[in-house]
Amino acid sequence: MLVTAQCTSQSYKSKIASPQNLLLNESFEAGKDPWFALATPNWENFEITDRYASHGRHSAYLGLRAPSSAVGTKIVGVIQEVSPSAFPRRLSGFYRVERWRRGAQKQYLQVVVIVFADPINKPFPNYQLRYVLSGIDRPPLQIVNAKYVMSGIPEIQGGRWIKFDFDLYSDLRRHWGQVPKGFTKIRVLFEVRYDEKTAGEDDAVADVYYDDLYVGE
Repeated sequence: MLVTAQCTSQSYKSKIASPQNLLLNESFEAGKDPWFALATPNWENFEITDRYASHGRHSAYLGLRAPSSAVGTKIVGVIQEVSPSAFPRRLSGFYRVERWRRGAQKQYLQVVVIVFADPINKPFPNYQLRYVLSGIDRPPLQIVNAKYVMSGIPEIQGGRWIKFDFDLYSDLRRHWGQVPKGFTKIRVLFEVRYDEKTAGEDDAVADVYYDDLYVGE
């Protein structure tokens, strides 16, 4: 399977990022913009909440709900795109899980980094790193233009903020052979999702929060 990510046009007000952070409105204190969700049938939008926050007063809330009759893939996520002059070295942030009912064997949290660039090894439209944060202990899918990094805690741990921190530069070089020099943009997606759900499995329920997100040096 080849995954091609298409840009969703968004109009948003300019926000000020913290020093060295390429992400704007990284703690969701200024509302949704410039964060967005994909306009595809298997995607659900996120909300901004003041129920929990690792920094400030707000966070992004991702509520996953699906009945036992649901099948296939469903994703709830929050996305931002950046176009820096130099490739960022670090990706970090916090997530929190408050409710979790497994409705599919492949139900999990992940961060996806998509690099739109000139070909590195093969002529793919983009190159992806998929950091699995929690919920599963092995790569969930076979995707020719994506490499999985099993980097988190397989079992969901609820009721507390959990920090993640990745060496994006080194991981890309290790998994794809080099860091692209001619990239046009980088898309970062913070998700809760399930894949390959079959009818008759349990209802899927997840209340997930992301906050204090960072991409930079």
